[in-house]
Amino acid sequence: MALIEGLILSTTDYRENDLLVKLFTKEAGIITAMARGAKKQKSKLAPVSQSYTWVVVDGVYPKNQQGLGFINSLQESKIYKNVVTDLTTSAYAALIAKDLTVAFDENVKQVDWYERTLAIFDQLNRKKDPQVVANIVELQLLPVFGVSPNWQRDPLSGKEVGDFDYSDKYNGIIEQAHFDMDDHRLHLDQKTVYYLRLFSSIDIRKLGSVTLSVPTKRAVQRVVDYLYDRQVGFQPKEKRFIQKMAAFEGQLSIKPRKKEND
Repeated sequence: MALIEGLILSTTDYRENDLLVKLFTKEAGIITAMARGAKKQKSKLAPVSQSYTWVVVDGVYPKNQQGLGFINSLQESKIYKNVVTDLTTSAYAALIAKDLTVAFDENVKQVDWYERTLAIFDQLNRKKDPQVVANIVELQLLPVFGVSPNWQRDPLSGKEVGDFDYSDKYNGIIEQAHFDMDDHRLHLDQKTVYYLRLFSSIDIRKLGSVTLSVPTKRAVQRVVDYLYDRQVGFQPKEKRFIQKMAAFEGQLSIKPRKKEND
């Protein structure tokens, strides 16, 4: 038996009354644990059925770093209420959770990313822009996926200040003097480049108020999606749901046409 501290990323029904719980734990990274009877009415394990809840449980880690762990009883729990109740925030939380579960192998300790993940969900719970938070996570996870764009300086001149664009050819930013060396650069505006550079390195725990215009948010998202499509090869269904939700909200924002007079 052990005390297991972690954040519930997702749950899956298992048999009639049991759950498989995906936990990002402090001591063992991401694990999958069975919570027997958690779906029963009045079960003391009911809190572990809710994603985006921080818990401390009595349980057993997966044996020999393989298979399932077990959750036997609940000691503490804290739900990230706004993450659960706000539809848009919940959608981005689901995307972040999926990114984490794909990026990291199970049963491998990830101390830094565990602390970062708690900070990420704390920022979501504090009603920070969920798209901004998700973009920060996606950009900072790229090296975990084996993709490490250079956002800091032009590799040809070493310049860190100036006007830049993103280049696949040079795997990162290049300064204006070298734009003609890549016909397929992304032609990004400087606001977009600024936020891409900022988001790739900012400490999520120190994220203050960040307000981006709609065009800039779209431009940053396009670059993030471009990198994941072309270099990571990963497009989760959670992102497609967000895209559909945004399209639907856009339709609702269109005012109906006035009827013409007869």
